[in-house]
Amino acid sequence: MSEKKNSQIISPLILKLREEIKSNKKEVISKFWKKIERIGTPLFEKIEGDNKNNLITFFFRGDETVKNIVCNNIFVKDDIKEGLLERIEDTNVYFKSYKSLKGVRDTYCLSKNNPLKPKNPSENTFKYRDSIFHDPLNSKKSIFKVDGISLPICEFESPDAPPQPYYGERVDNDHGEVQEYISNSEILDIKRKILVYTPPNYQITDSPYHFLILFDGVLFEECAKVSSTLDNLIADEKIPPLLAIMVENFIPTNTMVRSYELPPNPKFMDYIIKELLPWMHENFNITKEPLKSVIGGASYGGIASTFIAFKHSEIFGNVLSMSGTYSWYPGDKDWQQRIENVEGFEQWWSDDDEKEPRWLARQFNQSERLPLKFYIDVGVLEVDDPTGLFLSNRHFHTLLQSKGYPVHYMEFLGGHDFVCWRGSIADGLIYLIGK
Repeated sequence: MSEKKNSQIISPLILKLREEIKSNKKEVISKFWKKIERIGTPLFEKIEGDNKNNLITFFFRGDETVKNIVCNNIFVKDDIKEGLLERIEDTNVYFKSYKSLKGVRDTYCLSKNNPLKPKNPSENTFKYRDSIFHDPLNSKKSIFKVDGISLPICEFESPDAPPQPYYGERVDNDHGEVQEYISNSEILDIKRKILVYTPPNYQITDSPYHFLILFDGVLFEECAKVSSTLDNLIADEKIPPLLAIMVENFIPTNTMVRSYELPPNPKFMDYIIKELLPWMHENFNITKEPLKSVIGGASYGGIASTFIAFKHSEIFGNVLSMSGTYSWYPGDKDWQQRIENVEGFEQWWSDDDEKEPRWLARQFNQSERLPLKFYIDVGVLEVDDPTGLFLSNRHFHTLLQSKGYPVHYMEFLGGHDFVCWRGSIADGLIYLIGK
């Protein structure tokens, strides 16, 4: 986790550089950049006497067009200026260091000549997205696409980050097939994209296959390469062959729909149960056994999965929840403001529901134990989330244990990010339906 005094932390490499340039600036700076190009960015350094944390430093090589460089990352909490890189005077070296837990992985982006207003990091990033670019010194680059917006991002992971052995495409594996469909819902009066993954050697005449429904699945496939993860898990015989139904929830024609659909919503649940699943059974060879079905998602997708399984444990026996928003409740004013202009919005909760944070946990507490199995994880860098997301996951896990549910709970070393959840999908499936 970051600390308030991170702005005062200086990399030993920078301290050494400041001393060395006093004698021969041009040659020293040239050697410095050659070293940074060789090892890549950001840089991780040990902190003497500290066995829990590393020092992470972001760098940028500037020129005469640079007025400022901002690095928006998980350590920038309240003000975008927390990501402002410092310049070594009369050089092209810009840098910023933070103290971070060992084993951490996450993403970041760089912004050039940022106006630094608004100060909210997320708002600033989206407002000035045209100024964002990939770190040229980081080879792990990708494009994050959401709401019709594309953001260049880079990932980082400390040298001791836990492995993600099932992420990424293996050329020597048999590969499943991903097909795109359009789901036209009469219940929700909306169209959405659906991706369906079928495993290698899929046969309609085989015994019915296990299946996974994954919310925000189209985004997951884009950012976390779910299909490759499934290929790898199946090839290594960690899970049986399964189909994955990857649902689009960021609807391009109305991006607020996700905030309405995924927090517990009976109408969206009816779409899944009465429209999507019957279509899947009609067109694909999937099981009707709840022990062989998984429903999952991240953030709002986590609580949506849990809610639907709670109401329909005769269909779904396994829940895969990544950074689930269990702090949600109908009376959340911020949430209500986000969805008040959603076309077709219908209030379904009672006045009593509005008064109770951790609404879904209360539903579980008041009911008999259901035949459900859970994989739940959340990032330790999410502890500062103002919604209480981190503690609500701990609370929900404890509640499930007290009720006798089989549950695997994990706190991973990262934040609210697909580079973490791409490992969660593999870990979760192995626990829930692994051989």
